[in-house]
Amino acid sequence: MVWLAGLPLIGGLLAVQAGLLAAHAQEPKLVRIIANRSVSGVALWGIGPFAKDHGVRTEMDAAATNAEMQRAIQTGDVQVGSLGYQSPAIMAEQNVTNVKVIAGTFIGGQNLVMRKGVDLRSWKELEGKRIGMPPGSYVAILFVLAAGENGVDVTKVKIINTTSAGPTELQALNSGDLDGLVMWTPVVDRAVVEGYAYYPSCCDIGSTKPYGAGAQVIGANIEFLKDQATAVKFLKAFSEATDFYVKNPDKAVDVISQYTGVGKPVLNEALKHARWDYRVDVQAAENIAKKGPAFGFTRADMSDKMRGYFELSLLSDATGKSVDYLSALGP
Repeated sequence: MVWLAGLPLIGGLLAVQAGLLAAHAQEPKLVRIIANRSVSGVALWGIGPFAKDHGVRTEMDAAATNAEMQRAIQTGDVQVGSLGYQSPAIMAEQNVTNVKVIAGTFIGGQNLVMRKGVDLRSWKELEGKRIGMPPGSYVAILFVLAAGENGVDVTKVKIINTTSAGPTELQALNSGDLDGLVMWTPVVDRAVVEGYAYYPSCCDIGSTKPYGAGAQVIGANIEFLKDQATAVKFLKAFSEATDFYVKNPDKAVDVISQYTGVGKPVLNEALKHARWDYRVDVQAAENIAKKGPAFGFTRADMSDKMRGYFELSLLSDATGKSVDYLSALGP
């Protein structure tokens, strides 16, 4: 009967093991995120407190291009990341089957500004103007599509290829080497705040209905989406973060300035021309995919495959909104 003396010790060890297992089971799931350091990503860069409320931990990584972010999601290095509206078409041509678009994030933020002293009263007056833009970029694609839709003979626009960095382009705009600049926020907004450029009221490149102003969407690896409970928790946090920053732009500017280093006056100007929204414009993605061969981001028209890249049922569960509502951008 001596063996009975060991039972309390064994029982204690079992209790400790059970406690450790329970603690491990309750540990918040980790979601790794990748995004660019731009105005568009505030709901990702600032998601931490909202994720914590839903029992999710997040880690952020930064990337400069949509291609980098696509690769990171595709390989599983991250679970979630930011992508462009042309990304689904590119993935379709590459036969990428393990990435889905699960939400939107930003509308606008890619536009044309003109140098002060160069009057632009209509789209047609772009003909003959020297317009700088980074070739192959989504903002350049949107500009050409919008100009064409509004009756501009794009071959008559003096398009000057630039880098995507910003400082050199702003100097060229300020000096008069460029009449206008097509680029993203907050680069163009710096020119406006510093007083040598303006947004022409005639020519918002995101106002063209077939292509819209959708800028960025949220993609996810399908292995992550198989854990539906965690995916819905993440999307609840993301949608709540989006709503919070929409309603509290001063808080958004505080967060954006921390991860971009951009001053608040420039960011305040940027937010006059863009907004955050977790809805997506699926029709615009299809319309843009049709233009892939013309712009060279795909070799063939991939528009018939676009809807298969959008999985919005989890966002619907997270927000209580219908998939139809989440599939189109409204006011």
